[in-house]
Amino acid sequence: MKNTRLFAFLPLFAFASCASLKPESFRNTTSTTDPIQFFGGHTHSTGVLEAPGGQPTERITTQTAGVFANGILSMEQDLHSEDSQPTHRNFRFKIIDAHHVEATGSDIAGTAHGQLYGNYFTWSFRLKVANKGLIHHVNMSQYMYLMPDGKTLIIRSVIRKFGIIVKEITEQFHKDD
Repeated sequence: MKNTRLFAFLPLFAFASCASLKPESFRNTTSTTDPIQFFGGHTHSTGVLEAPGGQPTERITTQTAGVFANGILSMEQDLHSEDSQPTHRNFRFKIIDAHHVEATGSDIAGTAHGQLYGNYFTWSFRLKVANKGLIHHVNMSQYMYLMPDGKTLIIRSVIRKFGIIVKEITEQFHKDD
């Protein structure tokens, strides 16, 4: 009986030992993410929205233009998806120190707060979502990884409502020359 109980708890111990990496874990990676450099100028992206189980539901593309002045990166972005009208968004992005950033934007409620370490950039914020003329708020977390070429950024976004994942987005940004 004791062995049966022990085996029942083994999966819990295995999951507990799989701790996620902290942003600081990326400190010594070879590429360094600099959002001002990457998003200054023109970028474009392609991606897919996914249902909570990972099933693709919609393809998306973006075109983004960024201008850096007076310590602020101002970005204008056009988002196109298969199932809805194009959306224009804007962001104002500021680096606070070597590892912290803040941003505001047309679809961000309040201020987004993020961390930069090596090739990794993450941030979380309240996202304003328009649906049938009403504005709803969801929580969005984005995890970004700069690839060694310095021109490709992989982004994984997780959107939650009441703590439950409602959408995920996998997207690849490219820096235009």
